[in-house]
Amino acid sequence: MTPRVACCSLVAVALAAVPLVTAAQPAPVDPYGGATYGVTSDGGATYGGATYGVPSDGGTGYGGATYGGATYGGATYGGATYGGAGHSAPAVLVDDSTIGVVRLDLGGRRTVMAAPGDGRIRAHSYQALVVDEGSGRWFVTRQAKRGAVRPWTVIFGDRTGMVAEVAGDPACGARKPACFELPLAFTPDGAAVLTVSARSAGATLARYVFGRAGRQLLAGKAIATRLALARDHARAAYARRGGLTLIDWTARGPRPRDPGQAVAIGGDLDQLVMLDEAVLFRREVGRDRRRTTTLEVLDLATGDREVVYRPRHTLTWAPLPAPARGSAFVHDCDRARGDRGCDVVEVTVAGARTMARGVVRAHDVSADGRYLLASRYPRGADVRATAWPDLVVVELATGRDVVVHREVSVDSAQFTR
Repeated sequence: MTPRVACCSLVAVALAAVPLVTAAQPAPVDPYGGATYGVTSDGGATYGGATYGVPSDGGTGYGGATYGGATYGGATYGGATYGGAGHSAPAVLVDDSTIGVVRLDLGGRRTVMAAPGDGRIRAHSYQALVVDEGSGRWFVTRQAKRGAVRPWTVIFGDRTGMVAEVAGDPACGARKPACFELPLAFTPDGAAVLTVSARSAGATLARYVFGRAGRQLLAGKAIATRLALARDHARAAYARRGGLTLIDWTARGPRPRDPGQAVAIGGDLDQLVMLDEAVLFRREVGRDRRRTTTLEVLDLATGDREVVYRPRHTLTWAPLPAPARGSAFVHDCDRARGDRGCDVVEVTVAGARTMARGVVRAHDVSADGRYLLASRYPRGADVRATAWPDLVVVELATGRDVVVHREVSVDSAQFTR
């Protein structure tokens, strides 16, 4: 194996000379909670106020006379009169526990792609829906009720709906010990999918050809826990006791008898992301009140490390990789603000910046790196039929919500074409 790391120095060096991938884009505005949001361009005195969209847009072409009114999320917001046929924001696939897998287009139309009532009982769904945006293919795992044993299955679908449901990991069929087979990713060519079977003793990584039965084991529990793959799946990194291991990777797993390159790093490491030439990870040191959390990058060319972000509050949920931007998006959440208290922060090797505020959760970044998909409640007074947040598409270059789907029950969601 050709070593991927030239040296393993633990000396932190400044990476300010590395250009920020998104530096050429306009600086985003605060897309939620700003007192003057939309004053000059959108005409609204306040975000969610009664005059939102009235002076410049006439009150009907951008969200109606009142933010959250009858046309919010319908034909006039995100449909024909906002962006029109040339609008490039992708559609959305949502895993809705009350319905099934649902497609939401730009006009707010909802199409059920797979429903629990189609001859199968959807007992549980423990992991996010995974979508290959370009092809429209998707898959999800679930635990089906079949007598005393609750076997896992893998469900495959595409733009037409559900394609197949095949048997999952047979080791996850017994009641004890607990085992969950979780979707991980599509392979770069979209022809196969990867899943992780998580147990208390560790995890295993497996591959399925899209739409076909047959589970191929790729890696055992020592490597599959906290594993991150590069965009082209040519290399990978995984956390281990005492640091990281960097390995070469092939379509069928790590190269045989190759131990990889070990990098010593103290503390607890998790939430790994492979950037183009670096590994991003969350590092925690200490205990209880003395515990500190940082986001750090390891440069694969030099082996140097640097802290790129220190959270203001609590870093939660898995990061969202954005390969087109050379970055990842993370959540910094203030629990005192309830379910409206998360900032979505973009992190690169050059640093970090907040891209959205007041978010319940961010779900996905589009393949072209232009849009963020997130759940969020409107700030202003709003008559709502449910307690569910809105699902919004944020244009990252401007910070604008360009599509809003009102009151969507979301277990997970991703962009699709």
